[in-house]
Amino acid sequence: MPEAVHHFVESGSHQDVRDIHQEIINSYVLDFAKHAPTTDIPKLSLIWDSIPGHLARENKKFVFSAVRTGARAREYEGALGWLEDTGLIHRVSAVETSKHPLKYYANRSSFKIYMLDVGLLGAVAKLPVDMSAQGTRLFNEYEGAFVENYVAQQLIAAGQEELFYWRSKGGRAELDFLCEIGGGIIPLEVKVGVNPRSKSLKSYDDQFAPPCLARTTLLNLKRDGKICNLPLYAVSLFSSWIPNLRF
Repeated sequence: MPEAVHHFVESGSHQDVRDIHQEIINSYVLDFAKHAPTTDIPKLSLIWDSIPGHLARENKKFVFSAVRTGARAREYEGALGWLEDTGLIHRVSAVETSKHPLKYYANRSSFKIYMLDVGLLGAVAKLPVDMSAQGTRLFNEYEGAFVENYVAQQLIAAGQEELFYWRSKGGRAELDFLCEIGGGIIPLEVKVGVNPRSKSLKSYDDQFAPPCLARTTLLNLKRDGKICNLPLYAVSLFSSWIPNLRF
């Protein structure tokens, strides 16, 4: 959030930044009551508060029964759609193929949910306020959710209208994002450290043979055959860099 970033630059206080994030979250909750359909108001809060729990899981898939015991999709889809339409969350739907347009091959019943801002995710999850300054802890804890949420919001900000992730038939392999760029479909894997090895990226390449494969890690910009590694700090340039690369 711009206000939180600006305040940190001026003060250097992690706690002040957390307080700003909490104020923003409180204003969102008030907006639920002001603008959402009356029947959806309690559901909105339940979904919003459940997002950190979903992202803490290894596969990060959104499950309605985890929002409330016995909850069904048809009961909560309206509230989920409201959060999505207002831009408070990003839905990333699963696809099992690599064909244009991806949205027509997406499985709308299988998806992940990310928050609009990684700072707000930390506040809702009530993680330590100074975690971002503790070396690699930010990347190694919470199942890499911070890094994936960061990449999702960067892709949206860079112009990706919808987000998708690839899951192989049978679910043995999975890649974090598929992006339609320059007439092609480019897989993007998010790695939380510096180990670039990926069985899922190879599995996708074996099945669909895309013109290039993309990966974002803590490593610097480099090429390794048809794999392009983008540093996390530059992932917002992903959509503009990839079409200009020659493989």
